[in-house]
Amino acid sequence: MNDEEIFDILDGIASEEVIARHQKRLLEDTDYQQLFLEYASTHALLEEMPLEKTAVNFTDKLLDKWELAQSPVVVTQSSKLPLYFMSVMAVLAILVILVMLGLPASNKPYQFPVNVGTSVEFLKNKEFINGLVLINVLIALFFIDKKVFLPYFQQHHRVG
Repeated sequence: MNDEEIFDILDGIASEEVIARHQKRLLEDTDYQQLFLEYASTHALLEEMPLEKTAVNFTDKLLDKWELAQSPVVVTQSSKLPLYFMSVMAVLAILVILVMLGLPASNKPYQFPVNVGTSVEFLKNKEFINGLVLINVLIALFFIDKKVFLPYFQQHHRVG
């Protein structure tokens, strides 16, 4: 007799055939008698324990987590395009900083020491420089979010 059949007997749901085999083994086998007494005491302890109530959506959560754990993981090749873009933006930011450092210290805003021509006059515009700085900050935050925060939270909140 296996464990399930013994617990079925203790629960009162065993078939007549199982009960007959159980009574026969109980009369003939002392090891089986000892095993049955141990299972009966365990069963009695389990009967005394209070039942825990599960959350209302326990099954749904469990099934969702199971489906996520069983879903195949798709590995994609990352593109080099963001790296190139960030490199170009870093070079542009460095150029803007160098242009700003080359300005003479005077009360007049953004005066170039030499005439660079009309093709780069827009670099003198304060709004343009502030716009470049803002764009660089936003791009840096975007990549920090994608390369640092997203992997961190995916690793720490992984199902399973």
